[in-house]
Amino acid sequence: MTQDAILKPGINDVSNADYHKDRVYLSSSNLKTILTDLAKFHKEKILGIYEKQEHKTYFDEGSLTHAMILEPDKVSRDFAFFPGWTKAGGLYEQFVLDNPKKTIISVPQKARCDQYVEAFRRNKTAVNLIRNGLAEHTVCVDILGVPIKIRTDYINVDEGYIVDVKTSSMPVDVDSFRYIVGKYQYDLSAALYLMVAEEFYGKPFDFYFPAIAKKDSVCEVFKLSQASRTKGELQVSKAIQIYKKCKETGIWESNAIVKKELTVGDYEILEV
Repeated sequence: MTQDAILKPGINDVSNADYHKDRVYLSSSNLKTILTDLAKFHKEKILGIYEKQEHKTYFDEGSLTHAMILEPDKVSRDFAFFPGWTKAGGLYEQFVLDNPKKTIISVPQKARCDQYVEAFRRNKTAVNLIRNGLAEHTVCVDILGVPIKIRTDYINVDEGYIVDVKTSSMPVDVDSFRYIVGKYQYDLSAALYLMVAEEFYGKPFDFYFPAIAKKDSVCEVFKLSQASRTKGELQVSKAIQIYKKCKETGIWESNAIVKKELTVGDYEILEV
């Protein structure tokens, strides 16, 4: 293990920050970056050089929505609710100082998140998925000889399924969500999560996406199909092959041909 190794094989009880900070285990995001921007992966994951990311308000709203749905007991620990409509001015600056290490949420942000959570709660299928399981569950195993990490939104080990809650600026009808899956490579992520869970727990798992349309405040639930899983597994395998070859040779070069191979085909998502 190196000084950059925070995680260990098996189950890890770590914060989200430490999960992302570990540079030994590869995540689904890392595999996507290998396939889309190998130079960026090398710079960040191998060299540890990160560019400062622009902070966007919808990141905070996504985090709060997830917390309200998956870990409501931790909302007051991680978030502070500013009684103002804009994050500016002396009162806001003092509020930030009074709430260190907490994500600050304004009145309109909280109102939007309340709408998203209410949409989730109106869908009984979505609600019933979040029971008798574990939220923010981190597991590390070797896949094809490479250390891999996952952090599931929610997992029910006894019943054998994983849940990944999504909020989207697009509608969440079947065709729109099929497009979203392809655009953001959700099939790769889902396939990797299933591979890791099944390797570690020694049993089959299903994968569900409760998808919340932010504009319409509608929630639909989709189950990953076998066809989408297979395509995701192919992407996982290709990314790992590239990683292993680059590690072996020390040469981190363009993989444009690989990207072209992986963009062929449709994505089948089954609606629940």
